[in-house]
Amino acid sequence: MDSQMDEDMGKLADRLGKHRAEVFHRAMRLYIAVKNRQLDQEGRDPESPLRVFLEDAHGKIEVTGL
Repeated sequence: MDSQMDEDMGKLADRLGKHRAEVFHRAMRLYIAVKNRQLDQEGRDPESPLRVFLEDAHGKIEVTGL
């Protein structure tokens, strides 16, 4: 992890009131899920955006910019 990512993870952990390791673990799980989704959709129309959603007890959020 580079120094900027480490700093960002620390800020996010503070903001969420979570331990840095938990934030990193969740970020890696999200990254892996997104990469798996991209591999699953390799045959899709390239003009069609990849749609990824995160869902938890508070609701459902679309992740954009992938």
